[in-house]
Amino acid sequence: MYKVLTAHTSQDTWTPPDALSLFAKVLIPDADTIPEWEQPESTNTYAKGDKVTHNGKTWRSTTDNNVWEPGVYGWEEVHTN
Repeated sequence: MYKVLTAHTSQDTWTPPDALSLFAKVLIPDADTIPEWEQPESTNTYAKGDKVTHNGKTWRSTTDNNVWEPGVYGWEEVHTN
């Protein structure tokens, strides 16, 4: 799933993977599912509270506009009981 970054009249060759200035991949497409972490770009960062899995653990973003890898900065491990 992608979101439109800039309003435009599309052309056949302007697909989301090929026109990164026009589209950004949505990293959390379903609020009920915790996806595997992906390295974001500057246009599709993680928001505060977003959850991902990475290296066998679940993480919650502690900051908006988070581009860091979980375990490095801006994430806290989520422990389940």
